[in-house]
Amino acid sequence: MVKKVQNEEQVEQFYEPKKKSVGKIIFDVVFWVVIVCLLFVWVFDFLKVKNEEKPVFCIQEKTHEFEDGTVDECVGLGYKVYTYNRESINIKVQFAPFFIGMEK
Repeated sequence: MVKKVQNEEQVEQFYEPKKKSVGKIIFDVVFWVVIVCLLFVWVFDFLKVKNEEKPVFCIQEKTHEFEDGTVDECVGLGYKVYTYNRESINIKVQFAPFFIGMEK
């Protein structure tokens, strides 16, 4: 539906762009900086794991022992890296989201 404008003053008000507050601009900048940093961390560690190296940004490291070997777990920012040293599992390294568990 098209609104009828009666004078030029209303036209200027109708087409006036909304201004963002300083707080909103700061929030937007901080939000995108955090997203870009997380993306960098994920890609960097993924490439390290793909090249069969240890991830750099490990928050917590654990070693799980089983009868047929061990599994090294590295918890990162939103992901986990499992390094399998077990005879019963063919996978060597697994890079997965934080909610994925290890193979048993």
